[in-house]
Amino acid sequence: MKVSARRALLYYLPLAINVVLATYLAWQLFKVTPFERDSRVFMFAMLYGLGGIVVAISGVTAFFHATAQIGGHRAYYALSLFNIIVPTVLLLALLYMT
Repeated sequence: MKVSARRALLYYLPLAINVVLATYLAWQLFKVTPFERDSRVFMFAMLYGLGGIVVAISGVTAFFHATAQIGGHRAYYALSLFNIIVPTVLLLALLYMT
């Protein structure tokens, strides 16, 4: 697999999913009433599943960055950690608010 395709799949696709997830969850938390939020369980389940996939992919990528003796790729390591933290925090906030 080419390096650019691997980077797009392992770093930028999870980042794009995180942006969509963060936008949707921010909208749910600040613009939608709790009653309406409870009626959209299917969309929440789909986003929770997507967030789990992003966390899994980014977790494996961050693990390989942390254990491999690769120098000069700290930006991608930070992006992997960011892709783990953001969906986890946002989904926990949504669970707390409902």
